[in-house]
Amino acid sequence: MAELWRANIAAHLAFYRRSRLLLAFLILFAVLTALEFVPQLFVSSGVQNFNTLREIFSTLNFFLKLFAAGLGLFIVSAHLRNRSLKMVFTKPCPPAVWLGSAFVSALIVAFLLNAMVLSGLAVLSLLWHIPVRSGLLFISADTFVASIGIAAYLMVLATLLHPALAAIVAIVFNADMFYEGFVWARSSIRAGNHSPGLRVLESVFHFLYLAAPIIHPFEKKTENIYSSLRVMHGEWNYLLYSLGYALALSAFCYFIALAFLQRRRHI
Repeated sequence: MAELWRANIAAHLAFYRRSRLLLAFLILFAVLTALEFVPQLFVSSGVQNFNTLREIFSTLNFFLKLFAAGLGLFIVSAHLRNRSLKMVFTKPCPPAVWLGSAFVSALIVAFLLNAMVLSGLAVLSLLWHIPVRSGLLFISADTFVASIGIAAYLMVLATLLHPALAAIVAIVFNADMFYEGFVWARSSIRAGNHSPGLRVLESVFHFLYLAAPIIHPFEKKTENIYSSLRVMHGEWNYLLYSLGYALALSAFCYFIALAFLQRRRHI
């Protein structure tokens, strides 16, 4: 079984490496980041250098989470659309192993890219004589933890929807949108509108908000780290809490995706 896992992970990594689409997205992200920040790299102000470092890191981490979502979506949808899973599953390779190895391979790529970004920003901070702060490590780890849940969630959507629709659902129907709907419904009720339909909407929005995946479940608790790049001693615990949430979400998404994958016809 271990050999089967290794073979599948190696095959998935080769699939990523040969994909021109993923390479094009990486180049696009790099070009967009360079166009936005290259002019600021020549400013010698210490405060400006710190702000530029923080903004570059924020932008790159956003792209990393977006790319992790793309990996989870791409690895499943590409094989479903080219009808290759029937051959894979009859080698034999159990669907559970194939799906699990696909998820692990996406995390390996996400981890390597996070490590590259962290290393690059650490070098840049040294060149600018900005102390390498623990916040860089915290934010990089937090970005990778968020990537775990994002990749798993997009894998579920890829088993259910066309990749374009899956991306739209992930972008539009998110926890923030449901929370805003819940706040609007509750505010309307407190303002005097007691219609039964509005109360139903409040309950629906509340349920969807609780059920929807959250990218950063402790965002309010860690927002100061993102602005100051400083981590207090007790704040490292939020990484463990976020990891626990991401792993629980990934396990749930894995079994849901596996159930739908096994019910689909692959020919």
